[in-house]
Amino acid sequence: MNDRISSFTHQQIWQILSTYTFSAGNSDGTQRWYPNISFCIDGTLKNTEKSVGLHSWKFARDRINFYDKKGKLTQFSLFDSKKIKQDGFEMRLNFPNQPLTNYNLLFSDGINKAPDFLPNEFVYDENHILSYGSLNPINFPYFYKAGKLKVDIGQKYLLSIHVKVEDVFTFGRDDDFFILSESASDIELLTGEQRYFSMNFENLTSNKWKHIEKELVFTSEYVTYGPYITGKGQVAFKNIDLRLL
Repeated sequence: MNDRISSFTHQQIWQILSTYTFSAGNSDGTQRWYPNISFCIDGTLKNTEKSVGLHSWKFARDRINFYDKKGKLTQFSLFDSKKIKQDGFEMRLNFPNQPLTNYNLLFSDGINKAPDFLPNEFVYDENHILSYGSLNPINFPYFYKAGKLKVDIGQKYLLSIHVKVEDVFTFGRDDDFFILSESASDIELLTGEQRYFSMNFENLTSNKWKHIEKELVFTSEYVTYGPYITGKGQVAFKNIDLRLL
């Protein structure tokens, strides 16, 4: 695992918080309190003891603010570190206004539902063309899982894609358009070994189909792949294929 998870947007962190349940514990993970804490979609919290006085939460730039039942801000936490573990997700929080430094770790208790951490705004048409379009800047990536494949480590595979970008010059802040992640689970798409394809490096021409082929060798048994858009613009894909040579 790498540190890519530290660059999660609030949207992605929210999806993780709303997917997992947590237990609060001390910094070294040897003690736990308040099991099965849930961060709910309406901004409330479940399964926190009344003595804690925490009722709701929301993001504010670099922190999570916690409020009591009257809506009064009672404490806030700064993100210290976040990482994926084999049994789930772990988030370390610092509470600068809270003298009890033990209460600074949330352990994931497991996944409540099948995780889908990246929104999907792609559309297939009757010609089997996968398209994406946004006129606004994107604050978090959109991913379409074209496939997940169990591969033979060390063998050569061929990735084949047709891609068309309406205007490569007005595409947003990031020109990545496709990703391969050597991962068995969807959440590792954001944290494991990734290979990105860049519009600039592939020399795409505006509003013209470009056929791209790449020979690849993988070091893990699984690879998840598909279009991955972090900029605004109009993009289309067809004939996405990954196969053994």
